[in-house]
Amino acid sequence: MKLLQKWLINNFDWQALGLALLIIILTIIVTKGIVGVIFYQIEKRLSKRFAIWRDVLVAFEKPVKIAILFAGFVWALHTARAPHLILQYVDAINKSVVMFSVGYGLYSLMSSLTDLFQYFGAKIHVEVDSIVMPFLKRTLQFVVMALTITMILSDWGINVNGVFAGLGLAGLAVSMAAQDPIKNLLGGIIIITEKPFQIGDNIESPSVAGIAEDITFRSTLVRTLDGALVVVPNATLSNEPITNWSRVEIRKIPLVFYLSLKTDTKELIAVSEETMRKLLVDDRFEEGTAKAFINQVTPYGYEFNVNVFLKMLPDTDFPGARADVNMIVLRILAAHNIQLSVNTKQMPQQ
Repeated sequence: MKLLQKWLINNFDWQALGLALLIIILTIIVTKGIVGVIFYQIEKRLSKRFAIWRDVLVAFEKPVKIAILFAGFVWALHTARAPHLILQYVDAINKSVVMFSVGYGLYSLMSSLTDLFQYFGAKIHVEVDSIVMPFLKRTLQFVVMALTITMILSDWGINVNGVFAGLGLAGLAVSMAAQDPIKNLLGGIIIITEKPFQIGDNIESPSVAGIAEDITFRSTLVRTLDGALVVVPNATLSNEPITNWSRVEIRKIPLVFYLSLKTDTKELIAVSEETMRKLLVDDRFEEGTAKAFINQVTPYGYEFNVNVFLKMLPDTDFPGARADVNMIVLRILAAHNIQLSVNTKQMPQQ
């Protein structure tokens, strides 16, 4: 034991080891505190004039910290005079970490792609479609990730062409199983090129009705009117007729009531006139579009039609407006003591 202690004292460079530990401690201090402060000050100075810098700084803050932390660790190993073989591997890993950090920063920056394109689009007076942004963002994220992995593998001497060839053979083996994902990908491309709707539009198709929230490689996310989030495959949505209610200026509210055959004709006329007066003075509806009339007399009652066109503004609540019209008519019928038909077995489906 005494001989071992003597050997360590005489042959181990304790000064170099202490300096290496100091480097590690300083590196941790720099990454934990100083880098964040520097990024904050840069953001504070530049974001006032160039708001786009904030997204860039946020995207690259963590990657810079990772690169500095690992570079400090490598520096400490060199200072401590680690074995040459270890230093070789550590230097190679450090180079890969730098490439990974750059790729990670670019990948994170793609999350702010919408703001970036809107910023540059405003500079060159080009309008960027909102539906393209999510799809393009994920495409660029995939490209960045693939390029980063390719560069790291190439730097380690791995034959990337061989890897891709292997992937090609594997892809051939699973091509039959991947038919649906490919169809969904093509469906997404059709949607963003034909632009039947934008993100935030109120759409309706045989599969779903609601607000379009996002589009991915595989599916479109639609928030229904009752708050549920529906995931619709792109292949399905691209092959269906889509009604975009956000692109219409007015939308018809058609209602049908079946009134008792015992109702007096004068009361029918009075109800029709009062219904039209109520709807005509409501600013939510297009002027002069309110109609209330007896369409026909049927064995199950007088068919009382109420039609009005609603102004489709950004904050318009169509279901709420439809419900309001229903209540207006029902109140008027109640005021005139008019009963709805009770012969529901023969009534046509609306």
